[in-house]
Amino acid sequence: MAVAVQPASNAATADLEAAWDVCADLFCTLPRPLAPAPQDLEDELLFCLLGGYGVTFEHGRSACQRLAQLRPFTSRLNDQALEQQLRAELDKPQFEPRRRNGSLRRYRYPARKAELVVRARTWLRPRPRLLSELTSLLSEQDRRRVLCGCPGIGEKTASWLLRNLGLAHELAIVDIHLVRALREAGRIGSISLPRDYDLVEAAFIDWCRDIGAPPAAFDLFVWEWQRGSLFPER
Repeated sequence: MAVAVQPASNAATADLEAAWDVCADLFCTLPRPLAPAPQDLEDELLFCLLGGYGVTFEHGRSACQRLAQLRPFTSRLNDQALEQQLRAELDKPQFEPRRRNGSLRRYRYPARKAELVVRARTWLRPRPRLLSELTSLLSEQDRRRVLCGCPGIGEKTASWLLRNLGLAHELAIVDIHLVRALREAGRIGSISLPRDYDLVEAAFIDWCRDIGAPPAAFDLFVWEWQRGSLFPER
């Protein structure tokens, strides 16, 4: 079982919270997505399926830009032909950012992700009103549960997708960046994902409450902070 521990005061967490105080206004006033359209749902579903779990944000974005041109969720190709087409595109060394020597990178999981996109299409096809269904649900947790029925979508990816659509503001995107920050802050002990997802999310929401931070804004801030993209020289 995961063991929650008392928040600890340490330099890393003190620096993070101090930086949040400086950046809070910026992150809290970032433009929110407008009312999403069905095409937005498909675009974000593709992006989230291609990202995460060993794929950097930049590589996932690059792969999504490539596959979006194929319109996989509306393609008339049969499953086998579509999967072959997607895999062939993902197999090409064309993903950013480039290596230090300038050479192009390859996407890490071409076969696995091509299969998932095809399976997601199968799940999506009989749900033409999925976006309306999601927006009609008042609970963000209920919205997440619906999306978790899609192949390749777990709680983290569903939370990410809903956040990108502007349909979730109180859910945590529990990835390695958030887990590392929570451990440094002494707010979680030993955990196992996805089993302890709810426990980690609750610890994060408690942290947000303690410092008066909106969860969606603070989640994004922690992600940027842990990646080193806010203050690269620190």
